[in-house]
Amino acid sequence: MSKLKILILGRLSPVDGNSVYVQEIKEKLSERGHNVHLLLFDEGEDEEDKSFLPYLFKTQPYIMIAPSTIKKLKDIVKAVKPDCIHISLTLSFLDFFIPDLFDDIPVIATFHPPFDKNKTLWGVFSQVVYNVYAPFLNNYDKIITLSSVQSDFLIEKGVKREKLQIIPNGVDPIKYSPGYSNLKEKLDADFLFLYLGRISPEKNVKVLCEAFLENEFPEKVKLLVVGDGIELLRLKKDFDCENIIFFGEAKQDRKQEIFRSSDVFVLPSSIEGLPLALLEAMSFKLMCIATNVGATKDALHDSGILINPMRLKDELTNALKISYQNKELRNKFSSKARERIISDFNIFRQIQILEDVYYNVINSRDFLKNNKV
Repeated sequence: MSKLKILILGRLSPVDGNSVYVQEIKEKLSERGHNVHLLLFDEGEDEEDKSFLPYLFKTQPYIMIAPSTIKKLKDIVKAVKPDCIHISLTLSFLDFFIPDLFDDIPVIATFHPPFDKNKTLWGVFSQVVYNVYAPFLNNYDKIITLSSVQSDFLIEKGVKREKLQIIPNGVDPIKYSPGYSNLKEKLDADFLFLYLGRISPEKNVKVLCEAFLENEFPEKVKLLVVGDGIELLRLKKDFDCENIIFFGEAKQDRKQEIFRSSDVFVLPSSIEGLPLALLEAMSFKLMCIATNVGATKDALHDSGILINPMRLKDELTNALKISYQNKELRNKFSSKARERIISDFNIFRQIQILEDVYYNVINSRDFLKNNKV
């Protein structure tokens, strides 16, 4: 098959699952010989394989476009002449009319927003977002979702089944592999629980800290909280103790050191999509504890502990205790977690599926164009 010229629209900051997704698929598609151009809602100087779109402001989930955004977008598309456009939906107004702007080019979208059917504040909010987007998603040539939970709800809301393609997030099991790290010794710890992610209300890091302290673990059992966010300063003040360590945001090489030193990964969120941090932890062969929200159940299956978000504090406290006390269970779950990444959440497999989506969409467009009545 001929190699493709692909324009990927998204962002690289702030760092989260959406931004990592854009970087990873760009890297892996380029390795397979495709010409990939990034068009980013970030600041920087345009380069040969990268351009930047103006915006008024952005937060982790939202972007407000600038008056000049659409003109710059059209200019870049005209210059690049892509075979297809792949937009990593960023919750901006642009999401709703990109297919209309480029009706002569196949447009594929990945729909990232977390989703949960539980009748919690976060669950109801996610359902509102999906209800708003659903009528517009049929305008795309293909919608990539991360799980059957997402796809099933979108179908209920009127998105055509044939428009949807499930491609779960994936990680590189070679890059994210178990190995030696001396971080545990540096922290004077015998056992490390790890949270890695955004420090914001829906992540329930406060509840995690409370559950950890309630267990009254031995002195050298520590909780490592890695990440940044609006709750970080307050939590550092509220939990100023030696065995809860707030690490701040970690770059990729530092993340590897952290994962390799940890024993149990904990994700106590009220809402998720298919969290990359969970998949990364599984790939590093960690036992994982996660709330049963979004697609975490699909990821863990029988390779970790799922807890009910409606009974978060009690179940989390108990899960921390069990995972610390039962080494045999840790070994069993950690091995199964690594196996699941290799078999079902391997990024090389996901990229092959994505590549097939591109070719199929382009070929379908060409067929329709050549067979107009």
